[in-house]
Amino acid sequence: MSHSALAVADVGKSYGRNRVLDGVSFEVVPGETAALLGENGAGKSTLAKIIAGSIGHDEGTLTVAGEPARFSNPRDALEHGVAFIPQELVYVPRLTVAENICLGRSTGRFGLTSPTSILRQARRDANALGFDLPLNRTMDSIPLVQQQLVEVLKAFARNSKVVLLDEPTAALEAEDSDHLLALIRQLAGRGVAVVYISHRIDEVFRSCDTVHVLRGGRLVQSQPIAETTPREVIASMLGRPADEVTVAKRQSADTEVALMLSDWNRSEAPALTGVSLSVQKGEIVGLYGVRGAGAETIAETLGGLHAEIDGNTQVLGRPVGDLSTPIGSRRAGISYVPADRKSQGLVLQNPIVHALSLPSLSNLTRLGWIRAAAERRSARRLADRVRVKSQSLNQKVGELSGGNQQKVLVGSRLATDSSVLVLQEPTRGVDVGARLEIHRLLRELADAGMAELLVTSDIEEAVILSDRLLILRQGRIVHEIVNPSLGSQAEALHFAGGTV
Repeated sequence: MSHSALAVADVGKSYGRNRVLDGVSFEVVPGETAALLGENGAGKSTLAKIIAGSIGHDEGTLTVAGEPARFSNPRDALEHGVAFIPQELVYVPRLTVAENICLGRSTGRFGLTSPTSILRQARRDANALGFDLPLNRTMDSIPLVQQQLVEVLKAFARNSKVVLLDEPTAALEAEDSDHLLALIRQLAGRGVAVVYISHRIDEVFRSCDTVHVLRGGRLVQSQPIAETTPREVIASMLGRPADEVTVAKRQSADTEVALMLSDWNRSEAPALTGVSLSVQKGEIVGLYGVRGAGAETIAETLGGLHAEIDGNTQVLGRPVGDLSTPIGSRRAGISYVPADRKSQGLVLQNPIVHALSLPSLSNLTRLGWIRAAAERRSARRLADRVRVKSQSLNQKVGELSGGNQQKVLVGSRLATDSSVLVLQEPTRGVDVGARLEIHRLLRELADAGMAELLVTSDIEEAVILSDRLLILRQGRIVHEIVNPSLGSQAEALHFAGGTV
C-alpha cells in the first residue's frame, strides 16, 4: 500500500484569540499537483509555512511519505523532503546560477567542493530536467522566470518529495507562466507531489489535479479539478455566489475622445508600426497581445518611460508635446498605473497618507512645505474612494494585503485629476475578492467619465473589463472586439497568435 506524499490532518493554529487555521485536513499523493486557494487572510500562507517548517502548529498532525513529521525549521523540512519556494524568491544575488543550485550541498569528493565540481553538478541537475540555464551568470543578471526555474531545480536536486510553490507566476508574463507550469508538470511527472498556491484560477484549471479551498482558516472545498468549475471555486473562496465575476459594460455613449494615438511607430524592439487608437470618456479600451507584441510599450510610453516613439498624441483634443518623462505625461493629463507596484509604483515603507499624496505633492505644498492637514484630507478622500482597508492612514503600505496595496496605487494616480488612466496589469498578484473590487472600481471610474486604457496579460480580465478590446500582434493592431464577453477569449487568443 503506497503512502500519500503529504497528509495534513486536523491542523490548527491560533495567534492569541485569532484562529488562523481550524481543523484543516487533506492529502497529496506522489505525482499529484494540488492547488491551495483562498483569499488573502484565508490561511494559505500560514499552512504553507507550517508544512515547510517555518512555524509550528498547535493541533493536528503532518505526515510526509507515511512518516509523522513536525519540523523545527525549514532546514529540517528540507532534510525530510519538503521544499518551499516562496513568492519572494530567496537566493544569493551575486553568486552564479550554478552556485545557487548547489548551495548547501557538497559537490566534490570527501565533502570538498570547487568551482569545477559546482559547475559539473549544476549541469547534471539542469540536464536531468531539461532546463537550459546560464550557469555561469549571476542570479541578479538573469530574468525572473529563470530565477524561478533555478528555485524549482534546487528543489528537485535535493530529491524533494513535496514542493510547495507560493504564487510562482504572479510576476510573470503569460508565455513565461506557461513555460514554468509545463516544467512543474514535468516535476510532478517524476513523482514529486506539488502544492500550488495561486490567485490565477485559469492556471489552476489548466495545471492542477485537485483543488483545496480555504476560507476563514477552514477547508471549505476539496475535490478533483475535473469535478468542479471556476465559478464554484470562486464561490467557495468568497462565500457567496460567483455571479459577480463580471462587471457591467459601459452604460453611456459619450462620444468625446479623451485620448487619441495617431500613427505611432517605434523601430527599437519591441517595435510598433502604424498604431492608431482612441479612447472616449467613460470607456475602457483593452490592449491584449503576447509578450513583445507592443501593448506594454504603449502603456509605458504613455506613462513617460520611453522617448523613442514617432507619431502624434492628443488628450481632450489638445496635442501632447512631451511624453518623454513621467512629469510630462502627468502634465498632459495622463495617469499611469505601472505593472510592478513594489518596484515602480509604491514606497512600501511610506504610510498610506504619504503614498496617496506623492504624485500630487505640488498641489499640497506652500512655500516648499507640505500642508499636513490638506494632505490628510486628500488621502482620506482617496482612500474612501478606492475603499482601502487599513488600520489607519498612518499604517505602512507594505503591511497591507496585495489588493489594498493595489488600491493605494490606483488611488494615488487619481489624486492628479487626470483625464486618462493607463493601467498596466491592474490586478497582478491580488486575490479573487480584491480583483473583483478593483474591477468594480475601474468601472465606477469609467462611469464617472474617466477614459481608461487597460493593458493586461490576463485574457479573462481583458474580456471582462473592456468595452472594446484591441488585439496587437508584432507591433500592429490586427483586430478589434466590441463588447467582448468571456466567450471572446478564443477569438482574442487566435488573433494575438496565442494558443486557443
